[in-house]
Amino acid sequence: MEDKPLINRLLSGIVIYKLKDKTINIKPAKVEDKAFAEFYSLEIYEDALLEGILKKEDLHELLIEKGWWTKEQDEKIETISKNLEQMKLDYYNNFFRDETKKYIKQNIDKQTKNVTELHEKKHLFYDKSCEYLKKFSYDVFLVEKNAFVGDHSALNYFKIHSIVYAYYSNTLNDKHIRKIAKSLEWKSLWNASKNDLFHTKGCELTQEQISLVTWAKFYDGVSESMEKPSDEVIADDLALDGWCISESRKRKEEEKKRKGEEMTSDQLNDAGEIFVPVKNKREQDQVLALNDPYGKSVIRSKAKQFKETGGAREEDLKHVKKEIQMEGLRQAKESRR
Repeated sequence: MEDKPLINRLLSGIVIYKLKDKTINIKPAKVEDKAFAEFYSLEIYEDALLEGILKKEDLHELLIEKGWWTKEQDEKIETISKNLEQMKLDYYNNFFRDETKKYIKQNIDKQTKNVTELHEKKHLFYDKSCEYLKKFSYDVFLVEKNAFVGDHSALNYFKIHSIVYAYYSNTLNDKHIRKIAKSLEWKSLWNASKNDLFHTKGCELTQEQISLVTWAKFYDGVSESMEKPSDEVIADDLALDGWCISESRKRKEEEKKRKGEEMTSDQLNDAGEIFVPVKNKREQDQVLALNDPYGKSVIRSKAKQFKETGGAREEDLKHVKKEIQMEGLRQAKESRR
């Protein structure tokens, strides 16, 4: 679909689609409509609970109890999600290596499909939950108030459920909106009058409009970054996701370093090792994470040596011997100057 019709649709907030031989237009909901819809949907939710309909988390437990889902599958989703993050980073780091990039993308597509199938299986009965009924009834209320065929209510022609399901299928997904947000036509409008594009209150923006503004601000941030990626990377969603992951990890490492310096600022600068007292396992993990790659390798070396020998004096530790040797070589080199 071309960008211009979608941009005009998003600016207006009106969703237009065909249902059989009629053209339905769904106008943006007023904030008052949203307040009543929330009240109505909450009543539906509470009635559903009283009738014994299960909540989402209870359905999940039931799936596990019946053997239709396992905790191992939950762990698999988490593992695949972490792998996808790393693969996107690898894709970005190998962006200008065509064959490597192609291979990584194939694996990303494969793993994305796997995790999507797992999510679909996990949420197989979501439409039987109290949460789904609440969301659906909220949407029904708003669509019922704002769906028209010409100047007449669309309910004069169709049942509300048919209108709502057709509305769902004609809602733009995140991929479509992201594509629009980086299009030249949208950028020209956004840069010219970003504060006056939508002639409505912020609280009355549609979800599509909110998503579009969010993505537009995201791309503004990318363009204003001190380490702005190339235009080719920005144009490729996977590569840009990888760049964001890279930047996020850099910030986390810098934050760890800053916290480490704060925690050890009152200790000797020339100390070979600095010990930080902790209260629990979580604090222990946080402190261990402050080590740089060399520090982490030293910890692994110590653990291995202690396991093999049952204990050792500091001067007998392998990394200490290595450091002493390196310092001796350095001093010998200095004395020859």
